[in-house]
Parts: sequence; structure tokens; C-alpha cells
Amino acid sequence: MASSSFGRQRCSLQRHDERSFMSFSRDHLPVVVDSTVPWIRDRWTTDATQVRHEPAFAFISVPFDYAVSHRPGCRFGPEKILQALDASSTYCVDKRVSLSDATLVRCKPIDVVHSLEQTYGSIRGAVSSLPRCVRPIILGGDHSITDPAIRGVLDRLSDGKLGLIVLDAHFDMRLPVPGKEHSGHWMRTISDVIDYHNVAQLGINAPIYSEEYMRLAETNGMLVLTPYDIRKMGWEAAVGAALKHVSEGADGVYLSVDIDAVDQAHAPGTSVPNPGGFLAYEVLDVVFEIAARAHLLALDITEVSPPLDRDEMTSKLAAQIALNFMAGVVRREANRLRTATD
Repeated sequence: MASSSFGRQRCSLQRHDERSFMSFSRDHLPVVVDSTVPWIRDRWTTDATQVRHEPAFAFISVPFDYAVSHRPGCRFGPEKILQALDASSTYCVDKRVSLSDATLVRCKPIDVVHSLEQTYGSIRGAVSSLPRCVRPIILGGDHSITDPAIRGVLDRLSDGKLGLIVLDAHFDMRLPVPGKEHSGHWMRTISDVIDYHNVAQLGINAPIYSEEYMRLAETNGMLVLTPYDIRKMGWEAAVGAALKHVSEGADGVYLSVDIDAVDQAHAPGTSVPNPGGFLAYEVLDVVFEIAARAHLLALDITEVSPPLDRDEMTSKLAAQIALNFMAGVVRREANRLRTATD
């Protein structure tokens, strides 16, 4: 009996210790700070107009989810993504690329008002007003913000032509509904400024479409690669095909990343999570490779919803997407300069 009693007491203590451990707050744990690490949080400037040379990146926060298709919350995405970036080094360890020579601008967040036209106009104006040497990184917010952001980039090109690569689980080609803004139809609303023959959609796999959507996209000239297509052909071939398709006659490329292109196991914090999407390392690698090989003019990251997230997984992934984008741009510039001096 004594042995049994002791066993019960031991189990009870073990359960109590586990509960106590789980109740610890991260704020109460010691924080180790390495003074040799060049933290992004120490590198911000706020005035893009003073930037005179590349590489330079301006982060434009758009806390807007009025047009979200399902569950709201991505208006809180920009703040969380920037918090995750603040805790990152300017050295992209995975790709062995340093951002030590890059200028990082933290712009004032877009003023979201009740007027959609005014809000979208503010997004377009914030992008178009940046100096030509500064690449915008737009943080959403729902995916409808890509429309005014693209128009802002085109304003900077004057009469230039823009290629578009989209990582997304959804076509976003629904018919617009009068009086109802929706993040699922921006691909249609940009048809007046973007040639679909210069559009590549990677990651389409959401189980909510008829065959008509695939036919509509491809017959209008888009390159559509599903996750299955990409697994069969390999990422190297997929990136090559996408860049070839969007670069034909284009003056530059716009990259749009809807976080729901990533499998829900890696990015649960989004309005419409999906199984069967890209793995976390795949999206980081493809963003880096595209930025390192193409003349990318801008990046947006949309649909990150912190209220739906778990342990900030999705916000941290989005921050690393931005870091890999910048690392790719820096790598491309280094390769260009190396080639010029050879």
C-alpha cells in the first residue's frame, strides 16, 4: 500500500510541475541579447525621400481587411510581421546573404478610412511616391490591396509593362459584385493594366472552383501551376517557366504572396487555410530564387491573420518571406556587379 501511495503522490507532483511549467509567460523568461548581431530593429529609418542608392526597401503597412473573403483579422497582420522582423538579423543565414548595406524604411501605415476609394488611393499614392531606388514591400491586409499597389508600381514605370507572379491557393477571379468589395476578384479588376500573358499563378489548389476558372485563366494567357504540377516538374523548372512567362516584354516583375498558398500546417493564421499547399521552406526558397533571378520591382504579403494564428507561426513565416525577398535582390545585384567587372 505504501508503494502504491508513493506512486500516486509522484504522479500528482509530476502533473503539477507540468502545469506550472506551461503557465510560464515568455515575458518572465530571461532574454539573451548578442551585441554582435545586427538586428533589423536597429536599422530602421522613416524617411524614404532621403534614400539615394540601392539596395533600399520601404515597408508599407496596410491594416485593411474590409474586403476579406471569409474570416477577418488580417488588418493586424502588418504589425505582427514587423514585430517578427524586428527580432530578425540583417544576415539571412539560410542563403548566406547580408543586408548590412541595405536601407530599410519603415513607412507610416496607410490611413484606412471608410471610403474604399480613398483607402485604395492612399495605397497607390504611397507606392508611387517612393524614390525609384526604393523597392516597396507592402504588408496586408487582405489580397484586394494588390490592385492599388500594382497601379502604384505602374505609375512609377510611366508607360512600362509589368509582369506578375502570384503565390496563392485561389484564382481570385470571381466576378465583381456591385457595392461589395471582395478580395477574391482583384485579378479581374487589374485586367485594364496587366496583360494576362505576363501573369503566372503558382499554388492554385483551393477546392472551391469549377473547371471554368482554370479554363478562364489559361485561355486568357495565364500560366497556372498547381502544387501537384510543381512537385512533378520540380521547383527549378517551375521558377524558370514562371519567369520566362511573365518577363516577355516586361520592364519588371511584381511578386504577390498570399500566405494561404502555404500549407495550413505551416501557416494556420489566415482567413482560408488550405491543406496540400507549399511547405514553409519551399515558399522561402522560391521567393529568394525569383528575387535573385528577375528584376523584381515590388513585393506584397497578404492575408496574414494573427487572431487565427498559433504561436505566431504565420507572422514569423511572413517576416522570413520578406527577409528572403530582400536577400534575393541583394544577391542579384551582387551577381550583376560581379559580372560587370569580369
